[in-house]
Order: sequence, then structure tokens, then C-alpha cells
Amino acid sequence: MKAEFVVACATACPLIALAFCYIYPLLVDFSQINKTHCHVYNFLPSVSATISYNPLTSFFWFMLILIHTPFRFILAKYLHDFYKTQFSHKIPEDYVPFAYKTDYLKLTSVRKQIFFAYQINKVEIIGLFILSMFTSNSNYDMHKLGFCTYLISASVFKMLVLSIESRLKIEKLPNCYDVRKKLAITFALSFILAICLFTIHNSNCVYYVYSFFGLSEIILILSNITFHYWTINLMRKIYM
Repeated sequence: MKAEFVVACATACPLIALAFCYIYPLLVDFSQINKTHCHVYNFLPSVSATISYNPLTSFFWFMLILIHTPFRFILAKYLHDFYKTQFSHKIPEDYVPFAYKTDYLKLTSVRKQIFFAYQINKVEIIGLFILSMFTSNSNYDMHKLGFCTYLISASVFKMLVLSIESRLKIEKLPNCYDVRKKLAITFALSFILAICLFTIHNSNCVYYVYSFFGLSEIILILSNITFHYWTINLMRKIYM
């Protein structure tokens, strides 16, 4: 299966689902979708609110996430195999013993990171599937579990990938370190901002806080999708 097709399906499906679940409710029922317990004006809802707006948005979101899930697993395997290939023969035979030992330890550490990154990547995919299967209206506890699993695993995955690709950059091997570092920082900042805004929203009824919380969620999701999309630049080296 062509890597370009895999990446396109893995990233386009959640983008289309996100766009539809926001645009449709905002067009047909702007006031209702932005209504909260605070009863203050907002211009943008949260992601969970748009997904669970009605059966149509819930079904549309779930179906596209369902379609994209196998492609995400394939993409995760592609990335894992790429990293393993890059670090398969990285110890020159003419190293002096001490240098050999030092490089060997570094190589062992990177290989462990590659393994854990692959496992965490799969946990992220499962978390996204769970939060999509159970909306906040149908089963809040399961939705919350999936959402937390998705956010935590996505954060850990990014840290592992940056560590691996920093090593690739040092070795002057194909990498996306610089771009992915910016995307990871964007993800982290939007994550922190979302937590702060959500806390403020639940404790104080302030105008637009809920909307900016929803906006931070969108930025978080888009930065995560783009982070995975950049895998295509690595895949071109071995699968195209």
C-alpha cells in the first residue's frame, strides 16, 4: 500500500470529520451549540459538544474515525520500521572499546525509545477510537477515559519522537525534527491553555472563555494531525 495513500487517509478523515462537526451545528443552531451552564455569550463550542450535538454529527465523526483507524495503525508501523532501519547499523567496527561502549549504550537507548514510541502511538489511536465511540452525552466516563488516554499518549509519543529524531539529526539522517519540534510545542501550549480555560470556565462564568477553550482544542487537534502528516516526508525515503 502506497505511503501517500496511507498518510492521506490517516490525516484527511479526522480533518473532514472535525470540519463537518463544527460547521454543521454552527450553521443550523448557533445559539444552542454555544449554550453552556454559564448562560453567557460564546461564538465557538468545544469539540465534544459538536461531536455529540445530534445523532448525525456523532455518526459522521465515528464513521470517519473508524475508517481512518486501520490506516493510523499502518502508518505507525511504517514509522516504527523506518526508525528501526535507520538505527540498524550504526556502530562502526573500528571503534576503540570505550567509544564503542558509549555509542552502543546510546544506540540501545534509542532502540528502546523506538519500541515504546510504537506502543504509545497505538495507545493514542485506541484512545481516539474510544472517545469517538462514546460521546460525552451517551457515556461521559468512557468518553473522558478515551479523551485522557488520547491526550496523554499523544504527548508522550511526541516527546519520544523528538528524542529519536534529534538523534537522526545529529547523525545527519532523514528527519523532520525542526518542524515536529514546532508542532509539539504548539500541541503542548494548546494543551496547557485548554486545561486553564476549562478550569476557569467551570469555576467562573466569563464571556468567551468556553469559546477560546474550543479554539485551543482545535489547535491541539490540528497540530497533532499535522505532526503525524509529516511522517510522509520520511516515508518517501523508503516506501516510494
